[in-house]
Amino acid sequence: MKQLAERTGNGKIPPYDYAMSQIGHEMGHRWSAFVSAKVGGETIELGPTHWATGLQVQVAFPYQRPTEASAMGGGVWQDNYDGTFTQLDDDYYVPATGWSYLDLYLMGFISPTEVPDFFILRNLVPAGHDSNGHAIFKADRTKITIQEVIAAEGPRLLAVDQAQKNFNTGMVIVVEHDKTPSPKLIESVNGIRERWIDYWTTTTGHRSTMTADSK
Repeated sequence: MKQLAERTGNGKIPPYDYAMSQIGHEMGHRWSAFVSAKVGGETIELGPTHWATGLQVQVAFPYQRPTEASAMGGGVWQDNYDGTFTQLDDDYYVPATGWSYLDLYLMGFISPTEVPDFFILRNLVPAGHDSNGHAIFKADRTKITIQEVIAAEGPRLLAVDQAQKNFNTGMVIVVEHDKTPSPKLIESVNGIRERWIDYWTTTTGHRSTMTADSK
């Protein structure tokens, strides 16, 4: 609800926002969050299914709020340089959020050189809240580079200059046998379709396009 209040004055979820969060998140599982990083002699899982809560995965091209964590989990963490870290956004993807630089690399939309260094926090221990209500944790910080992800997983194939950039989503309307979809249902699906196209273009920084057919 606090995150929603940043988006709307009445604290209610915007139209189709929940649909965007679900479709975007599940689409993201085509690429994320199944990678590790080899840091020194240690292999660190960054997932395994969703980004770890302590993984710094700030969104590159936010969908609707200035500070967003990846649709695939993780968080946006402020290093307080005293052994504590403030959680500016959490690992829950509602309201809908965009993609981190790591996501965009795995999706084939940006090159390794475009992924800034990030970090993972481990051994998280609650340490109160700041004046804005953001949770603060004590944690152990480990810096990670994209080259350390590549060291664990190998380079992305296909590389960014060859990877797929244009996608299509089929949206199927299911009704009872011998029934036809109501105008309201068709209107709702078309609303989701239009928002999905806009969501994808916005959150990929216009580096990819999406079409969507309803059947």
